[in-house]
Amino acid sequence: MKRTLLLLLLNNSYSLFAQERFQLAPPLLKYNSVFFADKTTVEIKFAQSETRVHYTLNNNEPAEQDPVYTEPIRITKNLTALKAKAFGNNFLPSASVAATFIKEGKRVRSVQYTLPDAKYPGSGSNTLIDNKGGMLPISSTTWMGYKCDTVSITMDMGKQQTVKKVLLDFLQSESSWVFLPDQVLIYWFDNKSNSFQSFGKEVLSADKETPGSHCNFRIISAKNKIRTHKILVNIVVKKTIPAWHNAKGQHAWMFIDEIKVY
Repeated sequence: MKRTLLLLLLNNSYSLFAQERFQLAPPLLKYNSVFFADKTTVEIKFAQSETRVHYTLNNNEPAEQDPVYTEPIRITKNLTALKAKAFGNNFLPSASVAATFIKEGKRVRSVQYTLPDAKYPGSGSNTLIDNKGGMLPISSTTWMGYKCDTVSITMDMGKQQTVKKVLLDFLQSESSWVFLPDQVLIYWFDNKSNSFQSFGKEVLSADKETPGSHCNFRIISAKNKIRTHKILVNIVVKKTIPAWHNAKGQHAWMFIDEIKVY
């Protein structure tokens, strides 16, 4: 009987202790933009005492064997995926926070584009190439917003260069009617034929809901090796919001802020 009572007391004590293990709040990543020219730095802010922040630069989920954050992280490589998570004794680990940092591509001399909606004009003619994108609020001046059927953007690099990839950064915030486009079609200008030729395309689906707001970049690679001075991007905006959304049947918005040519 005494042994049974002792076991019950131990179990109850363990349950009470387990219930007191609160989850840590996630750390804060502080940076100017996810886009950069040669290098950039990222600070991680977290004030809870007797805790530490572990991070990775390979998109893996941080664990306690990964590096501990002690000073700003220097990033120089394209598409560096930073993840960070807070750990502490007698606490449950926080949720992880993440950002992917994108290096500037080839220099673009000029951009011609379909004018955005007057409500979301971006920051002028350099919006797509100024390395100031990747901010989540729709109200950010880095985004150009469209509610038309098709958007055309021409990137002129000024001289013939080998081009392998094109990266586009979109905002995805379906609760605000901002969807990824239906299609992205890219063409390159062929001087010999004096015409645009197919570079590549991507078809995007919205069959199911994506909760929250995200900066969603897409990379489209060339089918063959090409040399060109001009890239044409045609974006097909989603005309009909899917049936699962409370605004089903309405025309969706498309938000874009940066295009990089590699």
